[in-house]
Formats: sequence, structure tokens, C-alpha cells
Amino acid sequence: MNILSLFTSFVNYLNQILGNNLFMHELEHHISDATYNLNLETLKNILEFLDLEYKNSKERKEKYYVQQTRERTLITSLGIITFNKTYYKSKNKINGKYEYYSYLEDYLGISKWAKLSLSAEVKLINNSVDNGMSWSSKNSIPNYKISRQTISSKIKNINYNYLETFVKKETPKILYIEADEVHANLQSRNQNTKNKIVPVILTHEGHKEDFVKKKELKNTHYIASSILKTDKLWEETYKYLDSVYDLDKVDKIFLSSDGGTWITGYDIAFPNVIFVLDKFHYRKALNYIFKKEPITTKIADDYLRNKMIDEFKILVKSQCKLYPEQKDEMIKQQNYLLNHLDGIINQRHPDYKCPCSMEGHISNKYAKFITSRPHAYSENGLENITQLLTMKANNVKLTEEIYYKFKTGESVYKKLNLEKFISEFRNQSNELIDNTLKYDIQHLVDNNNFDLQDNYRLDYFLSKRI
Repeated sequence: MNILSLFTSFVNYLNQILGNNLFMHELEHHISDATYNLNLETLKNILEFLDLEYKNSKERKEKYYVQQTRERTLITSLGIITFNKTYYKSKNKINGKYEYYSYLEDYLGISKWAKLSLSAEVKLINNSVDNGMSWSSKNSIPNYKISRQTISSKIKNINYNYLETFVKKETPKILYIEADEVHANLQSRNQNTKNKIVPVILTHEGHKEDFVKKKELKNTHYIASSILKTDKLWEETYKYLDSVYDLDKVDKIFLSSDGGTWITGYDIAFPNVIFVLDKFHYRKALNYIFKKEPITTKIADDYLRNKMIDEFKILVKSQCKLYPEQKDEMIKQQNYLLNHLDGIINQRHPDYKCPCSMEGHISNKYAKFITSRPHAYSENGLENITQLLTMKANNVKLTEEIYYKFKTGESVYKKLNLEKFISEFRNQSNELIDNTLKYDIQHLVDNNNFDLQDNYRLDYFLSKRI
């Protein structure tokens, strides 16, 4: 192995450039180029040393013939390298046939067909989550550009199976849950399915410190999924809170949201939760109806908080006469506010000390990566980018070990949906109209052959019940 000579050459090069009268930027470029080449040459030499060491080993000579030595090119996190590797043929038949073997690939865990190393893939994905696919494709691998399609494919093919371990925390008297959604574009020819809502739930303990100007939330945790059924999402939220807190000691749980349709059902997991309509959407609806006119808006606000519904409707009716072209939308906003009357009143609950800030969290943690960037996702791709963003939001770093499990494991949330599907099917299978349809579903279940497309098949199957 010529590692020593490589470092000697590197030192000699540094001595050489130090002998020149260089500007700072020239010095930076020289050192950058020198270290880049040193990294690649070092890696290449180590790989070929390992290959040669096994080739000359007693173990190899007992088991394998040398078949041939080939060059292999691999894109690594350090750059592109081309190195020699040896292929072997077993001396004896194994299970009736000869085995062809590459020690280097086996030893290093490199797939025979892989073009990218595991670290390179992790770097590409992490940079995509941090800065977007376009930036990652240009800047992740030194002196080499990876196509956005390659990165998108790597993310799409992940089987998200990360199970975070939680440590018990001191139980507070009050817990907060905030909920909102992200809108994503899907790759679909059907106009009705091009937009997908991704629910996001945030739990926390309120502000760390009340007296500071820029307030920070305490013990935040995010839960999100584009494929998980709503009731399962609330179950996951409950499981998390139950695992880190003693919920019997919690006096109150406040749920803040815009009151979207997907949010309904939270009361199954949290029957005693206090719902609060977030002030952003509340003010948005009021301002639309009353055009930010301060006196009228204040009167309308007082009517709602005192449950003076008839008086509020009269006020809205007068606005409809002033703006007849906006009447339909005004009535829609009126009904929205009246449907969440208790949530408006709870905004001033004496124990509600931490107003909803979910709009900002959605924007910073999810929307600027999913909605703001012009990208249409596949079903798998959207779920995987959602989970990667959620890991990042929860301060979980995507490592090579975690990513390897993603490449080889089973999706946790797909499995949860599958379990729900199996349960529903087995409880109601006798109610299916068609026996052939019953067989199709049972075959699907028994073979564990369930993916995102099966969500649509599931809806179809279950719609055939009597």
C-alpha cells in the first residue's frame, strides 16, 4: 500500500506552493485540490490493498480460483474513484453450481450493481432535505453532478421503518397539541388526485420562558404522514405522549388547529381535549367578512365570544348587502366561525398560555420543502420526504445505519395501514357481494402484498360491501 508515499507527495506539494507568492484565494484553491486528490487516492489505495490482501490469503487459495481483475467506478461522498477488484470462482460446487464471488464487495457491503456508495446516498438525501434536490445534485459530490432524478429515485425507494426510542420526561400540568397540513403536488394524470394533503401534528409543553421576546417551545415533537389514516395518526400521537408522560397527571390538553376536516376524530384518542381555533384562521375569516374595519370587527368578535349567534348573523347579512358579489364566500366564512364557536371562546381560557404557532412551523419544517418547490411527488416519494423532514424536525440525524435499514426494511406506516386493512377485512369479509372479490382481497392479505396503490384498491374493495 502506497499510503506513505501519498502523504509524502502531499507534504512536498504543500512545501512547493508555500514557496510561491500566492494570494489567499489561490492558496485556498491549491489546498482544496490537493486534499481532494489525497482523499480519493487514499481511498483507492486502501480498497486495492484489501482486495490484494484477500487474493494472497490462505483462505482464498483454499476456496476460490482467481477468475479476473476488473476496474470498478464508484461515486463516493469524497468524489468518484476507479479501483481494481478481483472476481473469484469457487473450487467446488455449492448447491449444485459454482459460486462467483467478489471479496471486496462482500467485505465492504457494496452492492454489485450500485453506482453510489451508502455514504454518498446519505449525503445526497440529507442535503436534499436541508437545501432541496437541485442544490444537493450540484453540491453533494465533489467535482461531480448527480441528476435530480437519481436523488428522487433514492428517496422514493426508501422503506421508512425508523422507530424512535423515547425517554420519560417530567410530566407537566398542561400539554399542547397543534395540527395543520401541507399541500403537495402528486404525479397523477387525474386532476382530482394531483393535490395531496399531508397532516402534521406537533406536541409540546408550552413556552420554555415567558419573559423573553423570542419565545421557544419546550420539548417539541412532530408526527406526520401522507399515507397514515387519520385515526391512526391520532393513535400515534397518543402513543408518543403516553410513552414520555404520565397522562393521568396531566390536568389539561389543548388542541389548536384551523378545524380542518381531517382533524376531526382526535376526540377518540383524546376525549377530554380542549379545542382551540387558532387565531390566524380566526382573524383571517373575520377580516374577510368585515374587511378589517376595526369597530365592526370588534363588535362581531364580541358577539361570537358571547354566543350571540343571531346578532352575529345580522351583522354578516349587512356585509353581504354591501358586497353582494362576495356573499357566498362570506356565508361560508360565517358558517366556519359558527361551527367552531367553542374553539373561539377557548382562545381566552385562563390556562391557555401558549397560542398556536403552527403556521410558522409548517412553513419552516415542511412547506418550503414540499409546497414551495416546484416538484410533483409519487405516493412513495411524498411519504418518504415527509418522514425525512419529520426526522429532521425531531432532531434525528439520518445516518448510514438508519438509511441501510430504510433500504432493506419494511415501511412502518404501510404496515400500520395493512394491519388496519386486515382487521377490517376479516371482520366484514362475509358481507362482500362477490366471492371472487373476497378471494382477491384474501390473496392480497395472505401474501402481504400491500403498497400505496392498494389504498385505492382498498377503497374499491370495501365499497362493495352490502
